[in-house]
Amino acid sequence: METRIKPTAKGTSEPIKGKPGSFRIYFSLGRDPESGKNGKRVRYLKTPKRTIHCKSKNPRNWPGEVANALDAYRKELETYEPAGDMPTTVSGYAEDFHRLRESSFGSPLSFQREEYDVRHIRELFGDMPLGALRPDEIKRAYAEAISTGRFTEAEIRRIHVKLKQVMQDALENELIGRNPCISVKLPKPDLRVRNFLPPDELPRFTKCLLSEPMGPMTVCTMLIFHLGLRKGEALGLCWEDYDPEAMEIRIVHQYTNDKTLRAPKSEMSRRILSIDSSLAAYLNDWKMRQRNLFEQRGLRQRNSDPIVHALSPHKDENGNLHVSITRPDGHNYSRWFRDFCVDNGYGEYANVTSQFERNGKLHTRGTGYSGLIPHGLRHTAATALVANNVDLKTVQARMGHASASTTANFYTHAIRANDRNAAEVFEKLSEGNEN
Repeated sequence: METRIKPTAKGTSEPIKGKPGSFRIYFSLGRDPESGKNGKRVRYLKTPKRTIHCKSKNPRNWPGEVANALDAYRKELETYEPAGDMPTTVSGYAEDFHRLRESSFGSPLSFQREEYDVRHIRELFGDMPLGALRPDEIKRAYAEAISTGRFTEAEIRRIHVKLKQVMQDALENELIGRNPCISVKLPKPDLRVRNFLPPDELPRFTKCLLSEPMGPMTVCTMLIFHLGLRKGEALGLCWEDYDPEAMEIRIVHQYTNDKTLRAPKSEMSRRILSIDSSLAAYLNDWKMRQRNLFEQRGLRQRNSDPIVHALSPHKDENGNLHVSITRPDGHNYSRWFRDFCVDNGYGEYANVTSQFERNGKLHTRGTGYSGLIPHGLRHTAATALVANNVDLKTVQARMGHASASTTANFYTHAIRANDRNAAEVFEKLSEGNEN
């Protein structure tokens, strides 16, 4: 948001209170030439502050990480080409805030998602001056957007989180006197309402899945269903992550929608999961079938090959057709899953475009889907664990949640049911009836 900094500009880091390993960094730009005139107070300029989180848990390594972050920020500011004067509107400032943060994102998808949030901020608040944004203006804009159906409550919550960050940045850069988002309280989402299968539906879902021809899509679904994986984690698995002897699967990658193999969502998402005997038998069978499938196409199965694969045909420079092993597109998997759910009574299409019969079963295709989604199977797995008295710490570890509070908030309904059962158990014991 400022002009290019001088080579001599001093970098500063400030530890964030209550957050060990987190710092705000910025550079001093010297005295404001417009200040100090006519008896006014002398003002010193600085670049926008940037928050960094050190990866190391050892405090001795933090100074080095902070120094590297300052160097990267310096290089970015030295080459920054400002679009003009300091933006004074909410949308203009949000766009500059977003642009300056590009190098701090580990994933281009995260940067792209923030870009959508910034577009929505522009749509809601347009060219309103930064200093004119008041809590009542924010509330009014949100209420109108929800009443007209432009945004859902969940989307408004996401937009508000980003707007709050933007306005906090403006506050720290002394462009506004207070952050108007602080006093805007949005209703918390009802985390008890989750899209998942009830326990008595699990056998039928398993039967439906096993009745499908075994292939990459059914294998992906079985992994998510049994282990509560995220879709990207299941797509990111390769055979070297599976230990059939120990009956364990190692989660060290995720395959994102931009078709890139990345590290998991968080450090807690890196985990080793024990698997049940039925899933182990299923995977062993699939590995043999996959090997035969590859050999039919002149390919050799390797430990580095994905468990959930796709075959990609391509031509070489001489026009000869070849096939390579890759991973399925996440969108294609979700499309297959929607069709599977509609065919088996776990979802429906609002607009039916075609119907056909295969092996005595009616198949429906269409648009406007509502029903179970892949992530719902993750909630199904976690809910089943909690409902069967598996402790929260273990559920947290298997799900890869960053904290146990996340697990507790997500699956409150199952925890409350357990609490009711606990009360009834004590009643029976106190009456001398242990049966």
